[in-house]
Amino acid sequence: MKQYSIFTVTDESYKYYTEVFFKSLNKINMDLVKKVYVCDQGMSEGQRDFVKSFDKVQIINPVNKINEKTEIVWDETWLKKVGSKTENLLKLVEDNDEPIVMIDVDSMFIKDFYDLLDFDKDVQVAHRPPNFPDYIASFVCINKKTGIDFINRWIKNINNLPQAPKETRALCNTISEFKNSVNEFEIGDLPVEQIHFYGQESDCEKNDTRVAHFKGYSKTKYLGNKEDFQNRTGLRGYNERLREYINV
Repeated sequence: MKQYSIFTVTDESYKYYTEVFFKSLNKINMDLVKKVYVCDQGMSEGQRDFVKSFDKVQIINPVNKINEKTEIVWDETWLKKVGSKTENLLKLVEDNDEPIVMIDVDSMFIKDFYDLLDFDKDVQVAHRPPNFPDYIASFVCINKKTGIDFINRWIKNINNLPQAPKETRALCNTISEFKNSVNEFEIGDLPVEQIHFYGQESDCEKNDTRVAHFKGYSKTKYLGNKEDFQNRTGLRGYNERLREYINV
């Protein structure tokens, strides 16, 4: 079976999410994972040691290092770090031959998602109709080298948008452009309820959820403290599942 790699970005503000992300990797078949690439946008020394303790992890230096600490969702520093994900994804796809799956670090693996990956598609993206925007940039698979042009267009569209948030809106614009103008480029829709669900834990079983996403809210203050983590996870009903990984 074909291997793929996982890519995520983190810093000290996401320390609790980082712990859950890596500890919950035990829910997926790691024999099918070639590497887990972690872009270090300001991890503490303890975080780096923790991440390196897991098999197949490779910490990578960002294309553009952003030294400021992230404290508020959608503040200038947070937006810079979010925007840098696509640049680092581009470099990974250029430098490696296996499919790369980019997943936000504020996620928890519930069970394996390999059967949802379709390596015949050029890219696959978390799809969430009837919401607007109808795609979300928290789970993106680049399955082929043809995805390089897609990422370059995505970066261009991010830079062309005048107002934040840019990453997901630019992704939606890119998908629309490729669907309308690029022949033989296949984009696969991954149901967000399965692949990056940000609703209630009680709905995971009926949705066959593989990855939960503790999506933040606009202007969330004190990002990275216990209160923020407890609000994002507890209000969605994940306390019982989280006890397997973390004590907060």
